[in-house]
Amino acid sequence: MKKEDLQETLEAISKSGIKVAGDLVLEKKVEYEVANVEAGGIGIQINHNSHREDVQQEDASREISPEELARAIESCQEYFWGNSSYAVLFCLQRDVQKKEMSQSAFERMVEMLPYRGKRDYQCPTGTIANAFSDNEFLKYHISKWEGMGAPQRAVTLLNKLREALKL
Repeated sequence: MKKEDLQETLEAISKSGIKVAGDLVLEKKVEYEVANVEAGGIGIQINHNSHREDVQQEDASREISPEELARAIESCQEYFWGNSSYAVLFCLQRDVQKKEMSQSAFERMVEMLPYRGKRDYQCPTGTIANAFSDNEFLKYHISKWEGMGAPQRAVTLLNKLREALKL
C-alpha cells in the first residue's frame, strides 16, 4: 500500500468514529462492519453501511402511534419470554424506523403506553442494557440476526412484531 493511500485510509477511519488501538479495531456503531481480517496479518476492510441497503428501502417514515405500539406488544405477548424481550422491539425501532432513543427513554416510553390489559412482562429501568450485555446479537442490525445464530425465539418475536406493526 502506498504511503498516500495509507494516510487516506487512516483519515477515513478516524473520521468514521472507529477507534484503533494497535492491531485492535473496536466498533463504535453498529453501522460499521469489519471483515477480512486474516490471521497473521492486517487485512481490514471497512464497509460503511454496506449491510443497510435493504433497510434503506423500507418505509421508516411511517410514525407509529402509542396506541398502535401498545396493541402490537399486547398481540405478541405469547412470543415474549421475559422482560428482555423488549430489547427486540428496541432494535426493531432502531433499525427499521431509525428511532434515535436512549435505552432508558425507550423503557420509560414502553411503561407509559396505553395498554388495554395486563402484560405478562414489564420493561423496568435497566431491562434493555441487561439484555444487550447478555445477548451479543442485539448489538447488530436485525437483518444480521439469523446469520449470526440469534435465538429462534428472538427472530420469531421480531417477525411477529414487524407483522403487527406492518413494518
